[in-house]
Amino acid sequence: MRTGDLPSDAPGHYRESHPRPYYIPEQLPVSAPIDVDAGLASTISDATFQLGRIDGISPTVDFSPVLYTSLLRLEAVETAEIEGADVEMDEVYAYHTRREAGDAGRVSRDLREVLNAERALRDGFDAIRSGEPISLELLKSLHGTLLEGVRNEGDVVAAWRDSDVHIPSPRGGRSPFVPPPAGIVPELMESLESYIQMGGEHHPLVDLAITHYQFETIHPCSDGNGRLGRILIVLQLHEAGYLSDPYLYPSAYFNRNKREYVEKMRAVSEAGRWRDWIEFFVEGIEAQARDSYERTFELLELRREYDSRYPGRKTSHTLARNLLELPYFTARDVTERFDVSRQTAYNAIEELETDGLVVEVTGQQRNREYKAVDVFDILERAPR
Repeated sequence: MRTGDLPSDAPGHYRESHPRPYYIPEQLPVSAPIDVDAGLASTISDATFQLGRIDGISPTVDFSPVLYTSLLRLEAVETAEIEGADVEMDEVYAYHTRREAGDAGRVSRDLREVLNAERALRDGFDAIRSGEPISLELLKSLHGTLLEGVRNEGDVVAAWRDSDVHIPSPRGGRSPFVPPPAGIVPELMESLESYIQMGGEHHPLVDLAITHYQFETIHPCSDGNGRLGRILIVLQLHEAGYLSDPYLYPSAYFNRNKREYVEKMRAVSEAGRWRDWIEFFVEGIEAQARDSYERTFELLELRREYDSRYPGRKTSHTLARNLLELPYFTARDVTERFDVSRQTAYNAIEELETDGLVVEVTGQQRNREYKAVDVFDILERAPR
């Protein structure tokens, strides 16, 4: 599609260049009317309800800090996976367990991407919670964190890109999408920042869909746009009052629906199909909030079940009920956390291992590591 081919309600235009035209989105606010019909209003209501459920139940459970960390790491794994990283949740927990023991060992590039995403999301959320506004400087700082130790040659880090980028189409035979030239990225991002800081013009979830589209269409960074854009979603949900902590991991939805995600945004660019994009986006927020709630409830039920295990066997009981806080551990962790002898720790671990609550994962005779089977089953299971 070339310059002049777009309908009048498209929120931007193509500018001729060689070999492919740039797409230049209009600055926010969107000039075309955003029609929230009954169907879309119902979708927004459902998402709002699910966000309220997860934000309501999470602070009431006695493992709230662990839930915060677990869901944050789920988001980090999913967001890195979209970019091609292949890391399992237990690898992330293994790293943190070994690091605390002073022996993190070699970190693969894929794992580094996940750890960077975890740190960037945590840092961003802490900044917003402390009263810092969502700003371009904050986003640039988080971008630097995301690419620390994993930058490619030519990447511009903690700053906007200085060259063109091309986004391949998920549909075979279709031309790549070319975001605006680097020279106009700063002014487009300043417009986006102003729109976010002024509170937008629509329902917060509608504005969230609009600003996510705008960010990804501008594609301001040479790499890491997707990861940074998905962090921005969580920060905006907190700023809008929906999340007190990052209990939502939106990347999983976009990961499951990659093609639709890209094509619906392109349909906005070329045909002004805002409603379809907003509905898709808000359905994703609703689905992930519901999934977070269900996992939280399953973990709560698991804690209640473990509370009744091993009566009269203090260390085994204590370890079982603390598996949510200690889902990946060593015997040393048990001795230090519960102030017991090494032999007492081994006895408790062996009892839980015999009963299938934990499993040894290294296959070694020394420096053995264990993970809580049921906890990881809940964290790693596919969405229902």
